[in-house]
Amino acid sequence: MLKDLIFSLLRPFLTAYALLRYRSIWGLKQHLQAHPNKLMKLTYGHFFMQRGSFVGLSSELKGVPCFPHGIQGIFISNTAKIGKDVVIFQQVTIGSNTIPGSKHTGSPTIGDRVYIGAGAKIIGEITVGDNCRIGANAVVYEDMPPNSVAVCAPTRILHREQPLDNTYYTTLDGADYYFRDGRLHPLEQTQQQDGL
Repeated sequence: MLKDLIFSLLRPFLTAYALLRYRSIWGLKQHLQAHPNKLMKLTYGHFFMQRGSFVGLSSELKGVPCFPHGIQGIFISNTAKIGKDVVIFQQVTIGSNTIPGSKHTGSPTIGDRVYIGAGAKIIGEITVGDNCRIGANAVVYEDMPPNSVAVCAPTRILHREQPLDNTYYTTLDGADYYFRDGRLHPLEQTQQQDGL
């Protein structure tokens, strides 16, 4: 009881320390995977709990995902694998299927440059290939080949021959940016002309 009270009083300071020390929640995640620490694990879990989210400490992230509307309501299973430059909108579930004897028991593997719309659900041991798009509220429970689009529920997979450009673009304070390698980059005039 006293231990919980002390932790609740220290929690804001521990969170601030962790974010400063490891530069972000993702830096803390990476550190904890190599050097487990009970107090910092509690801080990590509380960070997401305060936002109504869960990002499993054991989940594998190739790079920092882009969360255009924040991480509110995001669920990423402990054993999920997520590639580089993945865009994840609010209320997305990337979850495990733990029902014994079911078709795809396990967790999803998400490729690089995948665009996941708001409210989408990706469930079970399936693979979502590179450059895929998953529409808002789509439910994906079967493999998606690269350059595919998943829409509707039940999901329809539409295969594309050409790679899909799923770069996330945004405008902040009048300047244009694109997301790559875990952060926003300014979109310069030459990049706009080159079609990036």
